[in-house]
Amino acid sequence: MRHLFGYSIGKNVKIGKSIINCNNVKIGDNVVIASRNVFACKELNIGSNTAIHSGNTIFGMANFSIGENSRIINNHHFDVWNSIKIGNNSWIAGKYSQFWTHGSIHTKSGTKDLSIDIGDNVYVGSSCCFAPGVTVNSINLIALGSVISSNFMQSETIIAGNPAVIVKQNIDWRLNW
Repeated sequence: MRHLFGYSIGKNVKIGKSIINCNNVKIGDNVVIASRNVFACKELNIGSNTAIHSGNTIFGMANFSIGENSRIINNHHFDVWNSIKIGNNSWIAGKYSQFWTHGSIHTKSGTKDLSIDIGDNVYVGSSCCFAPGVTVNSINLIALGSVISSNFMQSETIIAGNPAVIVKQNIDWRLNW
């Protein structure tokens, strides 16, 4: 690991013209961060073999982590006033999805954890909105334009709509796409 500004940066990491302003940073091996990204949070953790394309904003006072072999494509917004965790082999695909971790009475009172947790092997289509405090379990596909305002604890489903609901069960999107 290389250390710059106290950051841990793995081997074969490529970082474009992006801003990284976090208290603690750990970037695994073979990570690609394209240009026009802004990272401003407490802790940033990017797993090995992950790619973050251009124009993404990760901004707030909490932690952001994304696992190994994952992707964030273009122009997504991550509001990190509470933590956001994205698992291994997960994709935030397309453009313009929004992840919100504040905005309720609980933000000021601190009485509820409004963190977002997305499991392993989750595919998120374009223009999805995530409400504060939601969890999506592993091996799920979220259709484009969906509004995730509640937890989805089942696996092997397709989630779609506003508000989002399970529209198909017992399907592994990785095999049946």
